[in-house]
Amino acid sequence: MIEFTNLTKKKLQRGIFKKLYKKIFFKKKFDLSVVFAPPPLMTKLNKKYKHKNKPADVLSFSLEKGRGEIFLNAREKNLPYLFIHGSLHLLGYGHETKFKAELMQKKERGLLKS
Repeated sequence: MIEFTNLTKKKLQRGIFKKLYKKIFFKKKFDLSVVFAPPPLMTKLNKKYKHKNKPADVLSFSLEKGRGEIFLNAREKNLPYLFIHGSLHLLGYGHETKFKAELMQKKERGLLKS
C-alpha cells in the first residue's frame, strides 16, 4: 500500500508514483508513506538526521520491517527519479562503495526507462 501527504500548496500528480511503487515493490509486501515537503522542512529533517544544514532533495526512513517513509522536496524537478532513489534505499541499495553506487544507478536507469 502507498499513501501520500502533500504539505505544500503545489498540485502534484500521484499516478506516476503509484506506477513506480508497483514496479519497485512488486514482489514485496511493503507499506510506503510518501510526503511531499517544502524546502524548510527538508532542511530541518536533513539537519536533524544527516547533520547537513541545507534542504535535502529526498530522505528515506525505514520505520519497521515492511514499512517506510520517503520525504520528497516538492521544489525539485525530477521527483520520479528521487522517488526511485529513495525507494531503492529502503530496499537496501546504497552508494557507500563504487560497486554499490553503480549497481544502484543501473537499477535506477532501468526503472526510469520502463
